[in-house]
Amino acid sequence: MNQAANRQVLILAALAQPTRLRIVAIAAEAGTKGIAAGEIARVLQCPASTLSFHLKELNRAGVLEARPRGRFVIYAMEAGVLEELAQFVAGLGGAEVAAAAKARPVRGRRSVRKARATDRGQLSMFGD
Repeated sequence: MNQAANRQVLILAALAQPTRLRIVAIAAEAGTKGIAAGEIARVLQCPASTLSFHLKELNRAGVLEARPRGRFVIYAMEAGVLEELAQFVAGLGGAEVAAAAKARPVRGRRSVRKARATDRGQLSMFGD
């Protein structure tokens, strides 16, 4: 695996946890000015030790940057990290799959045939 792929694996691993996804959403909403760790803890109602662990993991993976400001630490999204991840994931299927995904938006409806299969308690992973 090349260095770019290794970086994406670190990012995906860091994001593969519900609390961390919520932290990323909060930091993204705060924009470039960032948000203090204490404010994130207040919003999440998360103990400081738990939050510290999650923030460390997101920072280590390059998703969040930590900026000391006096006695506070301000966290903000690393510029372009999610766009880079989106491009990487889109490229996993090759150029044809990426182009098709852009041309054909995902619809929220299930097909009638698939709905019938799942209504009978059967799982269908091939859309039959």
